[in-house]
Amino acid sequence: MINKQETSADLKYQYTGESQPNKDGARDANQRIYYPYLPSGDLIEAVNLAIALERPLLLEGEPGCGKTRLAGAVVYEFTQKYLKGQQNESGKQKWWDYYIWNIKSTTRARDGLYTYDAIARLRDAQLMGTNPQQLQEFLGREETEKLKKRLQDKKNYREFGALGQALQKHPYRPILLIDEIDKADSDFANDLLLELEELRFEIPETGESFPTPKHKPIIFITSNREKPLPEPFLRRCLYFFVHFPDRTRLADIINRRFGQLAKQKKQLVDLAVDRFYEIRQLLDNIPGSRPPGTSEFIEFLTALLNRESVEEALKDLANLSKRSPLLGTLLKTKQDQDLYQKKSSL
Repeated sequence: MINKQETSADLKYQYTGESQPNKDGARDANQRIYYPYLPSGDLIEAVNLAIALERPLLLEGEPGCGKTRLAGAVVYEFTQKYLKGQQNESGKQKWWDYYIWNIKSTTRARDGLYTYDAIARLRDAQLMGTNPQQLQEFLGREETEKLKKRLQDKKNYREFGALGQALQKHPYRPILLIDEIDKADSDFANDLLLELEELRFEIPETGESFPTPKHKPIIFITSNREKPLPEPFLRRCLYFFVHFPDRTRLADIINRRFGQLAKQKKQLVDLAVDRFYEIRQLLDNIPGSRPPGTSEFIEFLTALLNRESVEEALKDLANLSKRSPLLGTLLKTKQDQDLYQKKSSL
């Protein structure tokens, strides 16, 4: 358990995959929910190598194979292992510091570090410079003083992004997830080279400089391989391809997620798994199609298990091609649904 005297040098972080929330999940202070996650032995080893070598772990694999949820699984285990019993200011369980940077097509590298609202500062300056006396009559003395104080420090107009927060001082190594980096343009990854290599940055607008923190963040990066990533970026990462779970591992996931309910309705679960892999095999290697992933299957199975009776759920499975709402939990395009319906009618 971490205390104020311990440093990252004193403590060797290890991920084992053993600490798991119950089937209903657990919520942190930000209301993020964590469900059981079953990593392979190789994936556990890759995580620990990335931690030891202080390199980002780049995870690739098809959508729905569990890449994004790995970082949360490490957060949950480290919370249980190293912060167990520690409370936050609200008296609730303290959680491991965890930052998520969701990448979009318009995301710039600087956005993850900080944003600076120069327009807001200009607006405030104009307000103060017009007629301070009239402004005080309009806003009141208290609000006018706040405005004046805000203008006196440029730092009041900057806000840290997820990467910028992870590079601040922490009592232990925080965890950062950069999710779906391949969504950004081709220059994005190259624009992050310095920050990922040296874990430091500057803010020219405020004159601030943030050196490499003593407790370096543990960084996970996911990619769906929509675009190739540049070689200089790849050299700075450890790479791991997350394979889609086979039937045995999927069965373990189901048992962890649904517990006794899955065992009680084993026939239904087995048939749902058969139908799931049947659909994946049908869509595999078809251009433009997207086979359903684990997350879609969990929704699909949840819908079936929540039916009033097993008999009704079995009828749904038998007539899945005609159950468009249920089919929509697995297949997300009309093209894929039409393909499956055509195959089922033969």
